[in-house]
Amino acid sequence: GALAACAAPAEKTEQPAAAADGDLASTAGSGVNSADQKWAFEIAPEPIADDQITATEEADVVVVGGGMAGMVTAASCAENGLKVILISASQAPVSRGGSNNGVYSKVMEQMGLPRMDPTWFYRMQYAANGGNFRPELWYKFYNHSEEAINWIIDIAANAGIKTTIESGPEYKEGDPMFTPTAAHAFYVDDEELHGKVGTGEPYIAAEMGRYIAEDLGVDVRWNVKAEQLVRGGTPNGTSGRVDAVLATADGSTYTKYVGTKAVVMATGDFSHDRDMMEKYCPQAVELCDFESEVNYDQGIWMGGLMPGDGHKMELWVGGAWQKEPNNIMLGRPNLPGDQPYTSHTGLMVDNAGRRFMNEDVLGGFACATIMHLPEKTAYCIWGQNRAEAGGPWGAINFVHGEYFTTQEVIDRWDNDTDGFNIVKADTREEVIAQLGLPAETIDTIERYNGMCAAGADTDFYKTADKLIPIGENDGPFYGAAFTPGFLTSLGGLRTDAHLRVLDATDSPIEGLYNAGCMIGNFYSATYTFAMEGMNYGACCITLPYVLGQELASGELA
Repeated sequence: GALAACAAPAEKTEQPAAAADGDLASTAGSGVNSADQKWAFEIAPEPIADDQITATEEADVVVVGGGMAGMVTAASCAENGLKVILISASQAPVSRGGSNNGVYSKVMEQMGLPRMDPTWFYRMQYAANGGNFRPELWYKFYNHSEEAINWIIDIAANAGIKTTIESGPEYKEGDPMFTPTAAHAFYVDDEELHGKVGTGEPYIAAEMGRYIAEDLGVDVRWNVKAEQLVRGGTPNGTSGRVDAVLATADGSTYTKYVGTKAVVMATGDFSHDRDMMEKYCPQAVELCDFESEVNYDQGIWMGGLMPGDGHKMELWVGGAWQKEPNNIMLGRPNLPGDQPYTSHTGLMVDNAGRRFMNEDVLGGFACATIMHLPEKTAYCIWGQNRAEAGGPWGAINFVHGEYFTTQEVIDRWDNDTDGFNIVKADTREEVIAQLGLPAETIDTIERYNGMCAAGADTDFYKTADKLIPIGENDGPFYGAAFTPGFLTSLGGLRTDAHLRVLDATDSPIEGLYNAGCMIGNFYSATYTFAMEGMNYGACCITLPYVLGQELASGELA
């Protein structure tokens, strides 16, 4: 779904060489190279004492986390005959967004949409990720996606929840920005779908919570926070098998949840921990809000979500961090009327009024470029003529094949329906002034208009169909400033194709698995939105669904 504006960034703090919370642990005078210093979050706390453990519960599989990834894991395990306990720090099922990628499904077949061909598309993604990911995970998703997405479509249908396919951008197959149409969205009959598709994940999350508890008999325990993993019989142990997790409902006493086959971590991201972001995603630190309270029931929120509880627990028992840069998911500069999951494809300038890129790219890429600008801010300028000349407007949150009309686009600009703080004026100069840009910005506009008239962008080579002039008679005129919002970090500990957590030698830690945002090695650098809903569809549905089957089959014993 559409992502809202980011909260104000927290003020950056220095990193003193003291081993206090939030700081680097000191190795001064120890003969240890500074490169070997550890952050405080990497250092395991004292093991929880035996006298604080007041109960022990046992199941085949213990799942930690009550989002879609955790619930799908629990459901798949239980459907295949395993006894499951699910614990979650949240009060109820948690969901964010609403796009669920599936490369093919019964719904796509009904709508006449083709199955995505992975041969060239995945090679393109290989290049986009710079090779810094684990291709086995992507192909495993492709090979099992249809079965998994049809499974969840049926679960939804049994509860009266319907599924449709979201609108995708109009890039043609073969374009490096091509996005296969495959984002599944849930809705109910009494919901107004026009502009609302892609926001219905809470429906299926609530049903999954009911399904696993009532229909499958999963022992679900909300408001229970995991604190330490037990490896080799010892809390925070660093050798042997991970066979349990210690968790608390009251903050003082603990229950030991034993998973004889597996402990699956599905605790979300680490973007609400400043130090983890400083180390693993420093490019996004200024976009994050570290001051607000952690809310384990948080839905979509720009500025950071979870505090990396699961990542820390895995580090403490010897898990190794992924080798590639951590992926960040940024909000898109997608103004009303733009194609879904793309940048604003009209004129964008920096704070000096200069054009800086070919604007016709996927939104994740545009945001990554904008992050390099002064103040991390781009300024969009356009005329009302763009509404007629730039269509069709297959916008975010629309059903595939539905579009805004020209008048709807203008109305959304005039009313600032999507909250972009759009300014409007009768002249281009007034818009420039309202945006706080230098008067010389008009020279950039005139140069741009000249290229529009010639049908050739000789600065950044945007295709001719996106060259829409902003002439003095093309008003009224509009403008908006855009700073990328930060939604989430993705990945973390090294994860193999069976979702096993790996150690520093790339060997699996027996008994320990990842699901959802915890899965490392799936992405690198920037979430491109080249496959909308990929994180839900692959990491939260398909791969956890397959994990349940593999655990039940004994294949991973």
